[in-house]
Amino acid sequence: MKTYTIHIELKSDALIGSGEGFGALIESDIVFDDLGIPYIPSKRIKGCLREAACEICHMLKDLGITSFMDLTANPKDESDFTILNDTFGKPGQDKPTPVYFSNLTIRDYEKEREWLEYLLHQYPSIISREGILSAFTALRQQTAIDETGIAKEHSLRTIRVIKRGLTFTGEITLKEDGERVRLLSLACLNLGSMGSKRRRGFGEVECRFFDGTKNVSILDEPVAECRV
Repeated sequence: MKTYTIHIELKSDALIGSGEGFGALIESDIVFDDLGIPYIPSKRIKGCLREAACEICHMLKDLGITSFMDLTANPKDESDFTILNDTFGKPGQDKPTPVYFSNLTIRDYEKEREWLEYLLHQYPSIISREGILSAFTALRQQTAIDETGIAKEHSLRTIRVIKRGLTFTGEITLKEDGERVRLLSLACLNLGSMGSKRRRGFGEVECRFFDGTKNVSILDEPVAECRV
């Protein structure tokens, strides 16, 4: 087993939602821990990378690149791509997938959490969970517009987003396999957005894949094959 690191930098505010609201005020909320520090769940990043990897498989097949990865002859359905299911698994399978994803947390999460726990305990009248949450997030309000360009009545919605500029890091652990590493590297490169309301400008990201401190990049391999 080998462990790689993934970095996701938010280029815009992002609604990486919990699927729930927050009280009567916030209709769509983000995921955060018990101290109010936001994070990206492992299932969420796995799903986003699977979608990005599926796009890569289709693109490579359309370009006629078959030796780069183990791709099957029919690309119409993602279940046709053997390497995709071998890497991310598929619904109903009995055996676990050979790739494991951790939650993605802010840089120096453990150290930051230790300090915030101390401050919450020592200065409860100054530091609060809500204050910590507001330091990482912002509230945004949106309304629906009718065909005349006028805001619809009772359509005002409030969402909580993670502020742009934050970087989240996590780990991907997998059994040594060059093809899976290639696929994950390209999937990270292809991942340009995540979360809800992406069509409204939210969730633009830059994703990088590291082996230690080295950024894993294999662009030269498929480019060289395209030139043959």
